[in-house]
Amino acid sequence: MNITSYNVTDVGYHYIGLRVLGALSSEVGREEQTRTISGSVRKYATDRAYRLMLPEPRGTFESVGGKVCQELVHFEFAESISGAYRLTEAGAGVLNLLENREFTELRRAMIEAHIKTYDNLRQLIQRHIELDGVWRPIVEAGKVGEAAYIVQLLEPAFGANAGEQAAEMLDDLSGLSPSKLEDHLRNAVIKKTLPGVRISESLYKSLGSRLVSLRLLNLRRSKRNGCEFDQSYATCAAAKHPNCWYQPLEVCLKSGEQFAIHLCEPDMRAPHNQEGLLGAIRRAFLGLPMTAGYYSLPDVRDAVCELIKIPEAAFDEGLNCLLDQQLSPFTLGLEYEGISGRRKPFVRDRGSTQIYNLMRSA
Repeated sequence: MNITSYNVTDVGYHYIGLRVLGALSSEVGREEQTRTISGSVRKYATDRAYRLMLPEPRGTFESVGGKVCQELVHFEFAESISGAYRLTEAGAGVLNLLENREFTELRRAMIEAHIKTYDNLRQLIQRHIELDGVWRPIVEAGKVGEAAYIVQLLEPAFGANAGEQAAEMLDDLSGLSPSKLEDHLRNAVIKKTLPGVRISESLYKSLGSRLVSLRLLNLRRSKRNGCEFDQSYATCAAAKHPNCWYQPLEVCLKSGEQFAIHLCEPDMRAPHNQEGLLGAIRRAFLGLPMTAGYYSLPDVRDAVCELIKIPEAAFDEGLNCLLDQQLSPFTLGLEYEGISGRRKPFVRDRGSTQIYNLMRSA
């Protein structure tokens, strides 16, 4: 089965669905169940945007509840009976992990369900591991007519064949607006990345966001040879890794084949992991610009996560642990102009919730 949903971009939506189906009797009917899930998802997305000082989410979220329930059925966490949904025994077990805050086991269960269910999502994971990352070009309006610029944008995906690929596309690219050109180039990169798999840029972006929420990919804005890209790379590995942060997961697919990966799940409460993160942050400082004594915290997060291949969420967990130390190695600050959906601030939730996007050595 291939996933086609653009609406569900965060595995948190599934957790909301599990809670709603667990709380509502199947007697209330499918319509009320899906409406309640849609409203809860909207509140979840809106509250998160407010907490991070981001714009309110667009869209009504009206169809999300139905999509979430359909996917829970695909995962065999729910079933449709007599005009309503109810949790299966497996779904009740996953909900129990959620309610007991057993987040590592919860992610493993949800990752296994995604890999077992969706062929194109599994192929996207596999290709990121094989390619060591995917670079989707960002087009600058002022350079649209430059042939050499198009070659540079295609080079990370096509390598030495970038010039030949650009020449083949020349007629199709003529007269396109920057946004249309960007979509065209990105679709060419996706086709190269996933040969034989039908997947558009919009669905690719949606799948990427969901894989970030599962801690299997990181997404960042990167520069290469003077060009900008949305860079994505795997934080999971294909084979056993010497770093103790990696834990094996073997999934039995519906075809009977085995799909094995190693998940990056560092316990940032462990002192040796905190020391490893601290060293990586200090190395990142050496390659980043400083303003008024501070570094951009999102830039530090990007650099550290790529350096030691940990999920962005694990970086935030680790930084919170470092800041909890009696003599914290860092002090934090906030610059309102630097906050955006691509450059999310760091959240420190210790009694009261505060956000930061600047950091420096204490």
